[in-house]
Amino acid sequence: MSGPVVLDEATAAEPVDPAGWKMAMGAFASGVVIVTTLDEGRPVGTTVSAFSSVSLHPPLLLVCLDEKSRTLAAVRRTGNFCINILAEGQEDLARLFAGAGATDRFRDVVIEPGLLGAPMIGGALANIDCRLHALQRAGDHDILIGRGLRVRAAAGAPLVYAQGRFIRQQG
Repeated sequence: MSGPVVLDEATAAEPVDPAGWKMAMGAFASGVVIVTTLDEGRPVGTTVSAFSSVSLHPPLLLVCLDEKSRTLAAVRRTGNFCINILAEGQEDLARLFAGAGATDRFRDVVIEPGLLGAPMIGGALANIDCRLHALQRAGDHDILIGRGLRVRAAAGAPLVYAQGRFIRQQG
């Protein structure tokens, strides 16, 4: 039996249309998280929807951050971060941390320091303290694999994003 067949843009019949790619990726509903860490003692964070569990033993997760992200640069320096899984109703918080150039996103946000100092956002469904386990460049993003060190979770409905908007679960 031979290995997997890998096709890239060079071997495809035609190039991938960026608009079509965005539409296809937007059709996949995902939860919303804010990745936080410290940058020279100051909290930084960004909203992310590219997040997934990887392994239970050991507890690993992945999150993808834009190569230009200030949060990514800080995670590279500190080697740790916190995943804050947002709850339904935290759309304003998700938008605040998604905006480019905001310098004091944490001003009115309830936080407490995590195990390694990364901010845990109050009211989130879950806060997961992580140590950076591995990092892989992938296009214009880096894939961070984090090893979960401590988890705090609560019951509730998650904030969900699809097709360019936040959606409410039908109950």
